[in-house]
Amino acid sequence: QARLKGAAMALSVAVAPNLAPFGLAPVVPILPQAAAPLLLPVTAGAVKVLPRWANEDDVLTWRLKYCLRGDDEKDDCTGADGSQEDGRQWTELELRPFTRELPLSGLVPGRQHYFKVALECGEGWSDWSRLASCVAPAPELPGKCSAICALVQGADAALVRWTRPIDFAASLACGQITGYRLLVQWTPVEGSEHASQAGSREILIDEDADCCEVADLEICLDYTFMVAAQNISGWGDYSDPSPAIQMPPPVPPRMRPPTMRHPTQHTVVAQWQHPGSRSTMTSFRFRFCPNGDWKGGQVQELTDVPVNLSQCVIDGLATGQTYVFQVTALNRYGMGIYSEDSSPIKTLDAAAPSQIVDLGLAHVYRSFLTLEWTPAEENGLELTRHLLRYSHCSDMSDPVMVDPLPVQRVGDRDRTDLRHLPKVQYFFQVAAVNMMGTSPWSELLAVDLSQPPRLEEA
Repeated sequence: QARLKGAAMALSVAVAPNLAPFGLAPVVPILPQAAAPLLLPVTAGAVKVLPRWANEDDVLTWRLKYCLRGDDEKDDCTGADGSQEDGRQWTELELRPFTRELPLSGLVPGRQHYFKVALECGEGWSDWSRLASCVAPAPELPGKCSAICALVQGADAALVRWTRPIDFAASLACGQITGYRLLVQWTPVEGSEHASQAGSREILIDEDADCCEVADLEICLDYTFMVAAQNISGWGDYSDPSPAIQMPPPVPPRMRPPTMRHPTQHTVVAQWQHPGSRSTMTSFRFRFCPNGDWKGGQVQELTDVPVNLSQCVIDGLATGQTYVFQVTALNRYGMGIYSEDSSPIKTLDAAAPSQIVDLGLAHVYRSFLTLEWTPAEENGLELTRHLLRYSHCSDMSDPVMVDPLPVQRVGDRDRTDLRHLPKVQYFFQVAAVNMMGTSPWSELLAVDLSQPPRLEEA
């Protein structure tokens, strides 16, 4: 015979009338019937059994038998004589006298059970008491889940977590959670052009869990989540809604670093690969800084680069400086992540201006003419002045120097006026000057003022 030491409850169980080997010895009654026990329904599937005897009875041990009322039993046998053999499958426990309250769990909820007790005194065993009965309580509906939290997991998925109902930890087997119902609700974001209307859908979870991944979520919608728990009694109430979340907008993917080439004193040519369909993008954007120092405060940006380009000229660079570049794409939802740094590229060092080209006549009169030309490349430093020389011979012997030469910009051309010139043959050349030196002289321009100007034919 084995007994539970802490609660003085016997672990060996015998089923009457045929006792299993090594079970409890049958009760041989000598004394009259014991009093029927008091029964108190407690939690779901549990009943508290209170045996009754007087203190002077000097009880040494007591036994309890209980069983489930059969489905085929038409009559209630409460109060029937417990000493009679009735063919039921009884579960029998033996306990010590200081156990005056015995909680029994694991009973079938919502079903009637029969109970009877016998007492062992100094003189021997009493007869079994009359049958007492009690309906084991059915579990209540689960409480509300709490702490509903949704975390974005990807482009179209979210992980929803929750805390199980408060009564979950204390529930017995019959009241444990068997499933959850997750309600997904959405409303269009204010000001968005999303075509979807407000709506909802349910997800059934056929297991006890505390999280669920929800897929197929869309952008430009506010999503909230509510959870309800289920046990053997049914569904509990929905929890309070979670804070609203939105799926991340599908901004363009990260681009590959741009290729930089053809540096000048102030410009480079950038070339890049498109990250995807041009129809979904609105523009490109570059940023660049000297020596890759993105935290140095010298970061510059080139915005609104048309989406139909795959290369462009970036200007505004400092002379003789090494730069790194990054590129990103934009669409209606926002800007993608900037690419990795490009290979460093150095702008050219400052030099003397380039040779002036396209020297020609804008206007010519009898003793007055206007020269014009395409502006020289500054090559890193601002032009300080222009020079003009002319001669009456094509070999530019004995030239006359005009320094400085007054020049004005008209449109995209530089011009200078020469007045009161003798009416002879002239050969002109122009040069530009900056801090690094003087450009080569331009090609010769021959003008013969000895011949009166002719009217151009209409």
